[in-house]
Amino acid sequence: MLRTRTGEIVKRTSLAVAGAFAGVFLFSCFAGPARADSAADRCGAAKLKAAAGYAQAVLRCHGAGVRDGAAVDSDCLVTATARLSRGFAKAETRGGCVTSSDTSTTGAAIDSDVGDFLAALPYDDVAEARACAAKKLKASGIHYASRSTCYSKSAKKSALLEQDCLTRADAKLDDAFSKADARGGCTATGDAGAVQSLGGAAVTDIVAALSPACGDDVVGPTQVCDGISDAACPGNCLAGCSCFVPPVCPNGVAEYPEECDDGNAADGDGCSATCELENASALCAGVAPTAGSAIDAVLVTDAVTQPIYATAPPLDPTRLFIVSRAGAIWILDLATGAVLPAPFLDISDLVSIGSEQGLLSMAFDPNYESNGRFFVNYTDQQGDTAIARYQRSAGDPNLADAGSGVLVLEIHQPFSNHNGGQIAFGADGYLYVGMGDGGGGGDPQENAQDDTTLLGKMLRLDVSVATAPYYAAPPTNPGYTAGTELTELIWAKGLRNPWRFSFDTLTGDMLIADVGQNQIEEIDFQPASSTGGENYGWDVFEGDMCFEPAPDPTCPSPPTGFTFPVDSYTHGPGCSVTGGFVYRGCAMPDLGGTYFYSDYCAPFFRTFEISGGIAVNLQDRTSQITPGGPAIDFVASFGQDARGELYILNIEGGRVYRIVPGS
Repeated sequence: MLRTRTGEIVKRTSLAVAGAFAGVFLFSCFAGPARADSAADRCGAAKLKAAAGYAQAVLRCHGAGVRDGAAVDSDCLVTATARLSRGFAKAETRGGCVTSSDTSTTGAAIDSDVGDFLAALPYDDVAEARACAAKKLKASGIHYASRSTCYSKSAKKSALLEQDCLTRADAKLDDAFSKADARGGCTATGDAGAVQSLGGAAVTDIVAALSPACGDDVVGPTQVCDGISDAACPGNCLAGCSCFVPPVCPNGVAEYPEECDDGNAADGDGCSATCELENASALCAGVAPTAGSAIDAVLVTDAVTQPIYATAPPLDPTRLFIVSRAGAIWILDLATGAVLPAPFLDISDLVSIGSEQGLLSMAFDPNYESNGRFFVNYTDQQGDTAIARYQRSAGDPNLADAGSGVLVLEIHQPFSNHNGGQIAFGADGYLYVGMGDGGGGGDPQENAQDDTTLLGKMLRLDVSVATAPYYAAPPTNPGYTAGTELTELIWAKGLRNPWRFSFDTLTGDMLIADVGQNQIEEIDFQPASSTGGENYGWDVFEGDMCFEPAPDPTCPSPPTGFTFPVDSYTHGPGCSVTGGFVYRGCAMPDLGGTYFYSDYCAPFFRTFEISGGIAVNLQDRTSQITPGGPAIDFVASFGQDARGELYILNIEGGRVYRIVPGS
């Protein structure tokens, strides 16, 4: 089952409910002292129940109108409004309410939410389509009421919100939508996820409206503490009223925000006496491993809009840096499970975001701890690829110096698609840049096989250069002569759109997921021992199939000089491969050497291992990651933290998941 975890070190934790409308975490609670069954909690529960009933009734009114092809019945809406007023008045009469009755404001907020539901469920004006839409509207109302009931029950009992209750409500909605789709006639199918997000955000908005703010020194049912001096939290009451109890260092257990914990107070052994990493040898010190290869996925945040890449500085396992396509980089604090309120870097004014454009990835310098340098890959306002270098702020490790940016490399893009976008440092300390063929479909400019252009290539740069142009061609690049020509940066060629590539952090091998044209998605392998110069085939080949020239008799046979993929699959459910990483994390050692990948168009998760340059042990792990729960779709990227743990980024839904041990 898909689960939500809000942070591993929280000893006593409140649930952080993500409010999608606000784009930030909402930590909502009803008022009331920290004793069970308080009057304030009972009042909040009663009002939420009345609000949920109103929302369900209004959606039923609209559903009836949609089904009959008529305007919504005004009498039906009046009856629903009266029900809301009676519920609020009854709660007020019983006393103990913190917020005064305001049915008009609550009703208006719910009416706005209902409008969002209607927009999310388009239908054709024919009887079957209207009937399907009506069923889905009814199911949406039940989902809204069910999620509200989860909060209402926790408030009434002054107990923590049960995540399983919300999961059951979401599962019922998914089942209802599937049944409606199976009956036929639906204009829109597979839309339960969008409505789940709408319903979740709508309910949290109403909960927040009926709750006092965190920080008023009143503990509510979804809070453990409220105030630094609260006796229930002897450590630190965090923003959001969850409790952080500082870990004991050293005790042999690495608990955030510890970077490591080897159980001793010695310096110089990789993990310092204060549980800070001295070098990579202690990255797993204090992390309890789980045997076996079963996996699962847990939601870590949905507070970043269009997350497109995630990474971390070397030797920093306490933070995850999440790249937003729109042009900002956000920090997820792994200690609290919260995204910091200010972006690490915001260059949205420099970035174009049409088609496949945007801020596409970032890479930390291998010596980031000492030099504070990192690099970004984005499409600029002219639509061209820009590789830029930035510097960490001298005064705040959670902020970059926005004025420190220098342009390292600019590459003209003839079209708005096939920009590549990945940058990553290899074990050799050089920066690798994946470049697409320039787009347009079928490589109309023949860039991928053209040695005079950087498009359709894997580039390799020395970026340790302190002065302009801030890069040099490594002398071991295959085309190196005097280091003065741009084409001397080419490391390999024959790529269509290497959207995501990565290095095995143990072996140094590179795996390149190259997005195909119309038929084949491929993953290419380059061993760490390579001296470069590989030709991965495009656009002579798509995968291992002849693409151009055609017909086949003119295709090179045998394909001497070409390097074919180690794994590929044909289009069907998939359309655009999303490459991941070779797992080398601490939590699941039995998965060491397993490469993960997915597809943007199909919610599957597959793995393989490399043995002797060949992909072996190919597995489909979709059922492990989402067993019976909602699919994780629109996978734009995987991410990797400093410990080597892997993340899945759902760009359309704005959700980031971590791959964790399964049962």
